[in-house]
Amino acid sequence: MTTPPDPDTPLFDVAAPAALTPVERLLALADLYTQHNDAIDMLFAGRAPLPEDAYVSSSHRLERETLAGIKAVRQQSLPAVEPVTSAVVRLKQTAYLAGGATRYLTAARQARPADDAGPAHPDPRRGFGQYLRLARELTALAPATIVASAAQIAARLPQRARSTTTVPGLDAAQRGALLEVAQGHVAVTDQYGQRAYGHSVPVPVDVLRHLEAQGLVERQSTTVPPLFPGGPSRDRVRLTTLGTCVLSTVIDTPHIPSPPVASPVPAPATVSTARARR
Repeated sequence: MTTPPDPDTPLFDVAAPAALTPVERLLALADLYTQHNDAIDMLFAGRAPLPEDAYVSSSHRLERETLAGIKAVRQQSLPAVEPVTSAVVRLKQTAYLAGGATRYLTAARQARPADDAGPAHPDPRRGFGQYLRLARELTALAPATIVASAAQIAARLPQRARSTTTVPGLDAAQRGALLEVAQGHVAVTDQYGQRAYGHSVPVPVDVLRHLEAQGLVERQSTTVPPLFPGGPSRDRVRLTTLGTCVLSTVIDTPHIPSPPVASPVPAPATVSTARARR
């Protein structure tokens, strides 16, 4: 008989530090969902072992962290306006879906092949693989949903509940790249060697390199399945702690002014040698 999972023994490091602001906490939560989704994707790609009890525990912990994030938001003096209430409802739905994913992962554990080996690529249409697929579908949109909710909440948070961390020279393209990273849309190969792959919009490689040089993003090596069978695993691009703080400051500022462009120095006026006729 299988021993029930210990909910306090997660597979991933999913505990959110208590010192985070509400928006920072939500951004960190989105990253945890991305890690969770990547781990299941690696199972389907045959690049990771079959899930143990820790996968179930981690999904359960994600549900608890989502509810804790909602509580942190509700403790702020937020107006009862439609964007805020809708954002909280979406977070509640995310927590509910995480609970459903936990139940499917529990069923997957029970349906695991008796020989404890199982297929290299689980069949998503039946048994163990089907439960994995259903669990993955329930958390698929969680990162993007949480980031979108965080943006709505950030726009109405009191100043005392917001981060003031900034980076000089951050422009709209860099902010956009940070948003894509926060939503789990960016994975790269060969350490930015050729191109970056964005789920919704492409992210220029030079922008990613610049953000990494500033300490705003980092790569988690070989945690994303390859683009094609037999290809190399990809690296997930994630926000660093500093990147999370910086994005939380500008997440509700879609139009960041670009640095002023220096005007060209006018050429000295030439002295005309022509004289007016009398």
